[in-house]
Amino acid sequence: MLEHVLLYVAAFALLVVGAAVLVVATASAIFHHSSWTERMIGSVEGILLFLIIMEIFITILSHARGGRIQLEFFIVIGVIALVRHILSVVVRLTIPTSQPAGRQQLWDLAVDAGAAFVLVAALAVARWSARRADVA
Repeated sequence: MLEHVLLYVAAFALLVVGAAVLVVATASAIFHHSSWTERMIGSVEGILLFLIIMEIFITILSHARGGRIQLEFFIVIGVIALVRHILSVVVRLTIPTSQPAGRQQLWDLAVDAGAAFVLVAALAVARWSARRADVA
Protein backbone atom coordinates (compact mmCIF):
# COMPACT_ATOMS: atom_id res chain seq x y z
CA MET A 1 0.00 0.00 0.00
CA LEU A 2 2.79 2.41 0.93
CA GLU A 3 4.59 1.60 -2.33
CA HIS A 4 1.52 2.59 -4.36
CA VAL A 5 1.13 5.82 -2.41
CA LEU A 6 4.77 6.71 -3.00
CA LEU A 7 4.48 5.86 -6.70
CA TYR A 8 1.42 8.08 -7.10
CA VAL A 9 3.13 10.91 -5.19
CA ALA A 10 6.18 10.59 -7.45
CA ALA A 11 3.94 10.51 -10.54
CA PHE A 12 2.09 13.62 -9.39
CA ALA A 13 5.39 15.39 -8.66
CA LEU A 14 6.64 14.52 -12.16
CA LEU A 15 3.42 15.84 -13.66
CA VAL A 16 3.83 19.13 -11.80
CA VAL A 17 7.50 19.41 -12.79
CA GLY A 18 6.66 18.60 -16.41
CA ALA A 19 3.96 21.25 -16.51
CA ALA A 20 6.34 23.78 -14.95
CA VAL A 21 9.04 22.98 -17.53
CA LEU A 22 6.54 23.45 -20.34
CA VAL A 23 5.24 26.74 -18.93
CA VAL A 24 8.76 28.10 -18.35
CA ALA A 25 9.88 27.07 -21.85
CA THR A 26 6.85 28.74 -23.42
CA ALA A 27 7.15 31.87 -21.31
CA SER A 28 10.86 32.25 -22.01
CA ALA A 29 10.24 31.83 -25.73
CA ILE A 30 7.62 34.57 -25.68
CA PHE A 31 8.93 37.06 -23.12
CA HIS A 32 12.71 36.60 -23.11
CA HIS A 33 14.66 39.48 -24.66
CA SER A 34 17.25 37.51 -26.60
CA SER A 35 17.79 36.56 -30.21
CA TRP A 36 15.27 34.41 -32.02
CA THR A 37 17.70 31.49 -32.29
CA GLU A 38 18.41 31.44 -28.56
CA ARG A 39 14.69 31.49 -27.80
CA MET A 40 14.12 28.64 -30.26
CA ILE A 41 16.95 26.58 -28.75
CA GLY A 42 15.49 27.07 -25.28
CA SER A 43 12.02 26.13 -26.50
CA VAL A 44 13.18 22.93 -28.21
CA GLU A 45 15.26 21.92 -25.17
CA GLY A 46 12.29 22.62 -22.88
CA ILE A 47 9.91 20.56 -25.01
CA LEU A 48 12.33 17.63 -25.19
CA LEU A 49 12.88 17.80 -21.42
CA PHE A 50 9.09 17.78 -21.01
CA LEU A 51 8.91 14.62 -23.16
CA ILE A 52 11.57 12.92 -21.01
CA ILE A 53 9.67 13.78 -17.83
CA MET A 54 6.39 12.55 -19.31
CA GLU A 55 7.98 9.22 -20.35
CA ILE A 56 9.15 8.71 -16.77
CA PHE A 57 5.67 9.73 -15.54
CA ILE A 58 4.04 7.14 -17.80
CA THR A 59 6.46 4.46 -16.62
CA ILE A 60 5.78 5.17 -12.94
CA LEU A 61 2.03 5.38 -13.47
CA SER A 62 2.04 2.09 -15.37
CA HIS A 63 3.96 0.42 -12.57
CA ALA A 64 1.63 1.89 -9.93
CA ARG A 65 -1.36 0.41 -11.75
CA GLY A 66 0.12 -3.07 -11.51
CA GLY A 67 2.02 -3.22 -14.76
CA ARG A 68 5.56 -4.35 -15.15
CA ILE A 69 8.34 -1.86 -15.70
CA GLN A 70 9.14 -2.20 -19.36
CA LEU A 71 12.54 -1.76 -20.89
CA GLU A 72 11.12 0.09 -23.90
CA PHE A 73 10.17 3.19 -21.91
CA PHE A 74 13.71 3.62 -20.62
CA ILE A 75 15.20 3.11 -24.07
CA VAL A 76 12.87 5.81 -25.44
CA ILE A 77 13.90 8.13 -22.59
CA GLY A 78 17.55 7.52 -23.44
CA VAL A 79 16.96 8.22 -27.14
CA ILE A 80 15.10 11.45 -26.40
CA ALA A 81 17.83 12.57 -23.98
CA LEU A 82 20.56 11.87 -26.54
CA VAL A 83 18.68 13.63 -29.32
CA ARG A 84 18.12 16.59 -27.01
CA HIS A 85 21.84 16.80 -26.31
CA ILE A 86 22.77 16.36 -29.98
CA LEU A 87 20.36 19.07 -31.09
CA SER A 88 21.59 21.40 -28.38
CA VAL A 89 25.23 20.99 -29.34
CA VAL A 90 24.60 21.19 -33.09
CA VAL A 91 22.50 24.32 -32.82
CA ARG A 92 25.02 25.98 -30.54
CA LEU A 93 27.81 25.13 -32.99
CA THR A 94 25.92 26.63 -35.93
CA ILE A 95 25.21 29.97 -34.28
CA PRO A 96 27.63 32.47 -35.82
CA THR A 97 28.42 34.15 -32.49
CA SER A 98 29.54 30.92 -30.80
CA GLN A 99 33.08 29.58 -30.69
CA PRO A 100 34.26 27.35 -33.54
CA ALA A 101 33.78 23.62 -33.10
CA GLY A 102 36.56 21.87 -31.29
CA ARG A 103 37.69 18.32 -31.87
CA GLN A 104 36.25 17.30 -28.48
CA GLN A 105 32.78 18.63 -29.35
CA LEU A 106 32.82 16.75 -32.65
CA TRP A 107 33.84 13.54 -30.87
CA ASP A 108 31.02 14.09 -28.37
CA LEU A 109 28.57 14.40 -31.24
CA ALA A 110 29.89 11.23 -32.87
CA VAL A 111 29.66 9.28 -29.61
CA ASP A 112 26.13 10.59 -28.95
CA ALA A 113 25.05 9.66 -32.48
CA GLY A 114 26.51 6.17 -32.04
CA ALA A 115 24.78 5.75 -28.68
CA ALA A 116 21.47 6.91 -30.19
CA PHE A 117 21.88 4.36 -32.99
CA VAL A 118 22.59 1.58 -30.48
CA LEU A 119 19.55 2.54 -28.39
CA VAL A 120 17.27 2.62 -31.43
CA ALA A 121 18.59 -0.80 -32.46
CA ALA A 122 17.95 -2.05 -28.90
CA LEU A 123 14.40 -0.67 -29.08
CA ALA A 124 13.83 -2.49 -32.37
CA VAL A 125 15.14 -5.74 -30.89
CA ALA A 126 12.99 -5.34 -27.76
CA ARG A 127 9.85 -4.74 -29.82
CA TRP A 128 10.69 -7.56 -32.20
CA SER A 129 11.24 -10.01 -29.35
CA ALA A 130 8.00 -8.88 -27.65
CA ARG A 131 6.05 -9.63 -30.86
CA ARG A 132 7.68 -13.06 -31.15
CA ALA A 133 6.76 -13.79 -27.52
CA ASP A 134 3.13 -12.77 -28.17
CA VAL A 135 2.90 -15.05 -31.23
CA ALA A 136 4.42 -18.05 -29.42
